[in-house]
Amino acid sequence: MVCILNIFKILLAGGGYKAYGLDIVPSLKEIWERDPKLNSNNFHVITPNSSIKNLFNVKMDLILANQSLYYLPFESFKQTVQELYDICNKGAIIFATMMSDKGYSMYERGEIMENGLCEVKECPSGRLSGSSFIRFTKDIEELKEEFKPFKPLFWGDYELINLYNFEGSVQHFIYIGQK
Repeated sequence: MVCILNIFKILLAGGGYKAYGLDIVPSLKEIWERDPKLNSNNFHVITPNSSIKNLFNVKMDLILANQSLYYLPFESFKQTVQELYDICNKGAIIFATMMSDKGYSMYERGEIMENGLCEVKECPSGRLSGSSFIRFTKDIEELKEEFKPFKPLFWGDYELINLYNFEGSVQHFIYIGQK
C-alpha cells in the first residue's frame, strides 16, 4: 500500500507524470475541471461497458483499476483488459482489484446471470439500498486467468476494515501485472 500512496503523491506533486482517467459518473467532469493539477482533457466520462481503446492518444506506464472492473459483464471485462493491455507501453504495470467470491456473503445474492454478473441486494445493516451487479472472482488462479495477457507479478487479497462484521466479508483480490 505504501508504494501506491507514494505513486499518488508523485502524480499530485507534478513528478513528471501525466495523469489520465475515466469513469461513468458524469459529475466527476466538474471536479476534474476545477483541479489545477489535472488536465481535464485527459479525463473522460464514458457510458457503462463501452470501449476505451480510442480515448487516449498516448501509451500508459501505469494503470490503477481499484474496485471498478468487477462491475463489468464478462465480455466487457475481457474486452477492457485487452484494451488496457493494448494502450500500455512495454513494461507497464497494472494494479487492479477484484471482488472475492467471499465478498458480500451476508447480503442477499441472486443467481449468476449469463453475463457473469450477480445481483447483490439487501444490505444487512441498511447502510446501502438498492442493488449492485458484481462479477465475483473465485480464487487466485481465476484472478490470474482474468488478467491475461498481462504477466502476473503479484497477487493476494485484502479485507476492508469491518470492525463489527455487520456486513460479512468484503474480501478483494489484488492483481499486479506487467506488459
